[in-house]
Amino acid sequence: MNKWEWLRKYMKQNNISQGEAAEALQWKKTRISELLCGKRDLPVDKVFLAARFFNLNLEDLTKYNSNFSNKIPEKASKLPQEVEQSKITFVDVVDASNAKGRGLKAPPLAQQPFSDDIIKLTPMLKGKKLKLVIASGDAMSPTINDRDVVLVDTSVTKPNHDGLFLFDLHGELFIKRLVFNEFENTARIVSDNSLYPPIEIKDFSKLKCLGKINAICKVIY
Repeated sequence: MNKWEWLRKYMKQNNISQGEAAEALQWKKTRISELLCGKRDLPVDKVFLAARFFNLNLEDLTKYNSNFSNKIPEKASKLPQEVEQSKITFVDVVDASNAKGRGLKAPPLAQQPFSDDIIKLTPMLKGKKLKLVIASGDAMSPTINDRDVVLVDTSVTKPNHDGLFLFDLHGELFIKRLVFNEFENTARIVSDNSLYPPIEIKDFSKLKCLGKINAICKVIY
């Protein structure tokens, strides 16, 4: 069963072309076609744009797109762009490849809006100091590939457990896996790509952590 067949019919009823949808969602026309054929869902960064363009309830669309609900989204009583500014959280988007020497203080490329509806559905967003970082390089491949987008909780600067973190190493942004050795009170910064050797950490005071990776948005070409 095609999950998005209703959207195809909706577009036909409202005389919306795939080209118009692609332009509004800032997406390739082929991706719109794949969506309407049921071959893909909306990327996280397209849900808000889709809700605004198709005039659909943002919460309904978010749940449906994430498979939390089978209910077809209803039309919005109020367009997403009309939501009060106080009910929207704007998160800076930083390109790791252009942040050398400036870290997360580099000027953001853009700001990604998160509505209260999405934050209520996603506990990892609540009360966090968030940044969206565009990854650079293949050191964390296949977990995180070049140009994938990660959501960073910048309030975590002194990690005490294993996980994925954003580090400032010699003035550059790096996403790495931190692995603790509790017996020796040391840690290693590890790349998922075996071509990159691990970095041993013995002096934690020299470890500059900028945040914990809370989510990964994969870029599909």
